[in-house]
Amino acid sequence: MIGSRTPSAAADIDPQSAREAVGWLTQLMSEDATAEDNVHWQSWLQASEQNQRAWQHIATFSSRFSLLNGSAAQRSLSHLPDRGRRRLLRSLAGLGVVGACGIGAGALPWRPWLADYRTATGEQRQIMLDDGTRLLLNTQTAVSVMPQRLTLLSGEMMVTTAPESPPPGLVLPQGELVAQGRFSVRLWDAFSDIAVYHGKVNVHSPASAQSILIRAGYGGRLGAAGYGGEHRVSAEPGWQQGMILADSMRLDDFLAEVGRYRRGIIRCDSRVAGLRLSGAFPLNDTGAIIASLPGTLPVRIASVSPYLIMIS
Repeated sequence: MIGSRTPSAAADIDPQSAREAVGWLTQLMSEDATAEDNVHWQSWLQASEQNQRAWQHIATFSSRFSLLNGSAAQRSLSHLPDRGRRRLLRSLAGLGVVGACGIGAGALPWRPWLADYRTATGEQRQIMLDDGTRLLLNTQTAVSVMPQRLTLLSGEMMVTTAPESPPPGLVLPQGELVAQGRFSVRLWDAFSDIAVYHGKVNVHSPASAQSILIRAGYGGRLGAAGYGGEHRVSAEPGWQQGMILADSMRLDDFLAEVGRYRRGIIRCDSRVAGLRLSGAFPLNDTGAIIASLPGTLPVRIASVSPYLIMIS
């Protein structure tokens, strides 16, 4: 029984079981959770002591916040409103429950679940905040919103601030931006790309004692070592108009970009990865983009399934 065991130390928990426990936690808290989910959760829970230990660890911390009810966790979770679910996950994150279970800062697959707004694969979404700031979220993006403070948890977005409102702050894994105008930011695994189209953006990085000002028409990269690699920005990104704009882009980079907007995996043979292509490609039919490649490049396409495509 979950409630009768001695709480496990985080260091004793199997990382894989910890990840699966977080996955079950979020699934059972979702509005789409079904009785069948509960049955599968029970099967997973009974499958190993490692799974039970991981779940017990999360349930123990959660019950301290009166958000769960011991072994009846799954029933309580499924009835929590969105605000309660986010509060629970923030509590878990703040306590280090998830991180201590082996989900390091590099992966953080649970972070999007802290978001107030999310987009699915291939989806774009516009959001108007109370202070007049407009957000346009690109595919697979998650952002958390507090008054005058945004946190980009994954993905990419365009931000347009309201001239009459104080400039909002935007928290990134590598630092914080304070912006007035229009700019885009995209999170990668180890850095963030920033581009300013109107106004200005101040960059505050723990690696630098002083803030750095990015003016309109410029962009750069914010990493653990600070801001650098500044370059001219000539145009806003094509994804806003539903396009991938390629200018002598490597094929492997192009396919990685296409892969952001569709489910499944696209593999690129290293022998053709360095081929280059240019053009404007509509994102509303990524299958057509891939099918068109042999017409412009010396490549072949093999489809094992709609979700596994190989380019050689």
